[in-house]
Amino acid sequence: MNIATLVISSNTYPASRNSRVQKKIFFEQGFDKDLTFWYKAYSNKNMDKKKFKLTGNDLLIDTDDGTTNMGLKTLLALEWLEENKDYDFVVRPTPSSYINFSNLERYIKMNLMNEKYVYSGKIQSTNDKNGNKIEFVSGSTLILNKNTVNKILENQHLWDHTYWDDVALCLVLKKLNISAQPSNRFDVKGNPFIGGIPANFYQYRCRADNHYSYPRFLETLNMKIIHKVTNNIKISFFKKAMLKKYYFFAKLFYIYQFGWKFFLYIKKISKLLLPSFIYNYIKIKFSKSIDRFKHIRFKT
Repeated sequence: MNIATLVISSNTYPASRNSRVQKKIFFEQGFDKDLTFWYKAYSNKNMDKKKFKLTGNDLLIDTDDGTTNMGLKTLLALEWLEENKDYDFVVRPTPSSYINFSNLERYIKMNLMNEKYVYSGKIQSTNDKNGNKIEFVSGSTLILNKNTVNKILENQHLWDHTYWDDVALCLVLKKLNISAQPSNRFDVKGNPFIGGIPANFYQYRCRADNHYSYPRFLETLNMKIIHKVTNNIKISFFKKAMLKKYYFFAKLFYIYQFGWKFFLYIKKISKLLLPSFIYNYIKIKFSKSIDRFKHIRFKT
């Protein structure tokens, strides 16, 4: 059974920082180096006019890095995998996810081996453009098999890129009558020492900010702690005590979307101080850059 891993990544913080830690702890526990890749967008000038470029375990793709382009980036990564690697299943995490490989392998063997089409992960819900409820597999970590990947690539014209990539994927598979196989995930609630970490999950979501109001630089620490807990690596009592205090003080300095708030502050000051014709000129001149900044920096 060949399990490929495609981590959707980017060149922005915190994805780049998280990916560096993922590489270390994923390979420590048995991920196949020949089937594990962090895929991200890259500009054509650095690609030697190639569609794909493999640098170590980084799969560089000639496309845009914005959130509205995540679906296309994923389709291209699946296309590359299908054309270049021998695999049976592919797991697709995000840079804020930790995967325990032995638990993943066990889950697939026990639950997915006899499924013709695999589309598995944590089920969440949202509404489509018409207000209808959609149940979809969260993009934080989803599992597909080779048959499903081929169906996705054959029908990628059905992909609606106005939705987030995990929702768009669900809508494509729904049209193909491919149902999801639900699985559980453990969400780290900011501080991994509050409530404890169970060792029997294959996917752990380490996103620190959205619901728990911790700075995102703690996500790499979350992954390292989970890696130790789920692989029976002891953490000393003294270290645990110090880390608890570290999480407590780090939370005090959390500012939600600091970069965006700083931008809004500068925008407000500029509007007050600058003549209106200069302010409007700057606003029009940099509107595309500002829009791109929003799409790249503020991913869910």
